[in-house]
Amino acid sequence: MYESPGLGGLSRSDVNVAIRGTVRRLGLEGGLWALMTDDGRTVELIDPPDGLCRDGLRVELEGDRSGADVTVGMVGDAVRVRRFKAL
Repeated sequence: MYESPGLGGLSRSDVNVAIRGTVRRLGLEGGLWALMTDDGRTVELIDPPDGLCRDGLRVELEGDRSGADVTVGMVGDAVRVRRFKAL
């Protein structure tokens, strides 16, 4: 797995991403799941799988940004998770 070099300022053409960080439950907008990346950025997780929804879980994940341009939480970039691996 590798860290996406453009994360945190992803251009809309960056559809596929691979990132590493810590899953966090944020109390914004009724609650949402986000990944705090190893380089300090926040990425909102759109419809994360149940196994990923554990506050404090360290993961590597792959996802895509298609349909993730605007979110309710608006905490940063957003991704739809395709697969993940707990570290």
